[in-house]
Amino acid sequence: MKLFGVGDEVNHHPGDPQCPECWEEYPASCKCGGLIHAAGGDEEDEEGNVLLTTRCDKCGRSEEQLGEP
Repeated sequence: MKLFGVGDEVNHHPGDPQCPECWEEYPASCKCGGLIHAAGGDEEDEEGNVLLTTRCDKCGRSEEQLGEP
């Protein structure tokens, strides 16, 4: 299986609804039928939550680009 990148790492498993590299509660369903994977980084918001980088394994868009929460 070919891996794909989310953020700086190329270690996510496309099509795997239980991707072992995803952040908690991911992957999530994408509008296109793919799965949105997530990776955490070192940055946090004002409330101390880790900022996530997301990317769909089918269309390549992030949740922000899709207008999803």
